[in-house]
Amino acid sequence: MNSWLIYLLEDNEDDAYLVQQYLSSVQSKRRFRVKVFTTIQALKQTLGSVRPDALLLDLNLPESLGLNTLITVKQFAADIPIIVLTGNSEEHFGEKAIQLGAQDYLPKNDLTGPLLSRTIVFSSERFENQKNLEQLIKLDKLTMIYNRGAFDEHLQQTISEAKRHQLHFALMFIDLDKFKPINDQYGHQAGDQLLKLIGTKLKMYNRASDFVARYGGDEFVIVAKHIDTLEQLEQLTRLKYEQLADIYCVETQQGKIADIKLELSIGAVLYPKHGITTENLIVEADKAMYQAKENGLGYQVAEIKIR
Repeated sequence: MNSWLIYLLEDNEDDAYLVQQYLSSVQSKRRFRVKVFTTIQALKQTLGSVRPDALLLDLNLPESLGLNTLITVKQFAADIPIIVLTGNSEEHFGEKAIQLGAQDYLPKNDLTGPLLSRTIVFSSERFENQKNLEQLIKLDKLTMIYNRGAFDEHLQQTISEAKRHQLHFALMFIDLDKFKPINDQYGHQAGDQLLKLIGTKLKMYNRASDFVARYGGDEFVIVAKHIDTLEQLEQLTRLKYEQLADIYCVETQQGKIADIKLELSIGAVLYPKHGITTENLIVEADKAMYQAKENGLGYQVAEIKIR
């Protein structure tokens, strides 16, 4: 039997009991295990360790009322399908809940076991489909690593997290040297193959906490967490250079095999030593990358300016 873990945020014991009874009485291949929470804080603490398949949410609690409850919960449960259970029968209220991020809503007076069961299953399926579509939108179609938009979003989130918890992280800009002559000599087909191979290597040698993306054209970026010192940053940058600066085998536009010795330039910065905003970090990483290119160094950690 397929077991589903459902979290219910509900401070009314009678309503919580009814939901549990409804779901336990459903005759299907699914078995629903319901865990009840009476406060937002208790729910938040448990979500930090165990994630449910769906979250049923009552909006009127002693600590929070109405749609503000949904907004608060979404801040720490954005990756879970949420179904609002409401005593408010106004149709526009349910529409507002969906616009604010709920997958569905059910008036409490209309609840039945089969209806609740179907709503949970359909909401979960819609949620997963939506996540898959969003994931595709964030991927670069050629290299199948993250694209510029996903990078911008991730970098901002990483900065916010680093500020909140006083963490460090690294940003590396990678530019392929003389990529245009490669395209001119071997054809765009070979150039595209080379970009795909770089994307594959970036994923293959990626640490679990690293984020890699194609910034545009022949430029790539890496956001690397758990890099705390300039020494660690230089070691990682050198390692990335050694992994990527290699000989790549591609098929030319004429159908012949060509071995291309690829050189590249990497500029690296450390948060917050080199900057505390997305603009600062990108500018400094870009400068370091061009310095590496001009000096023929292959890679360069940005200089720290005396303030």
